[in-house]
Amino acid sequence: MAGQRDGGGAGRLALILAIVALLVAVAAYRREGGELKTLWHDLTGDTGGQVRITSGSVPEDFRTWLAHARDLLERRRPEVAGGHNLEQARDDVADLRAKLGHASQNAGAEAKEQWKSVDDDLQRLDAQLKEKSDKALADLDATLAKMKAEMAKEKKEDKH
Repeated sequence: MAGQRDGGGAGRLALILAIVALLVAVAAYRREGGELKTLWHDLTGDTGGQVRITSGSVPEDFRTWLAHARDLLERRRPEVAGGHNLEQARDDVADLRAKLGHASQNAGAEAKEQWKSVDDDLQRLDAQLKEKSDKALADLDATLAKMKAEMAKEKKEDKH
């Protein structure tokens, strides 16, 4: 009988740890911009814009990252314009910079130049968000315009 009680305690502990791990995973998912109402849809394959950058094909990864970054920043624009959730916007910018830096590690010279240019813009945006400056919205708009121009350039190069 004593053995059954010990197993029950270990089972309860495992259940508690699993619940804590689930809560941490959901918090990380939401921080990445996911919403609970789309969780199942995202998990079943059609990620709806949620992408991971890998160190595979760098030009494709840069384009994919750029599209994801643009979408994320566009969703944050109303908050930045209203001066709300600036810390979350900063977290998003820091996360984008980290993923871009990781993707660029195995990149060629041209891709690294693209990375550096976009990273400089994100770094300026981060500084403006940190200072809660009125220039944050202008920097965000300039960064978005540059991303859109870069995406148009990438598309044009693909057609040739």
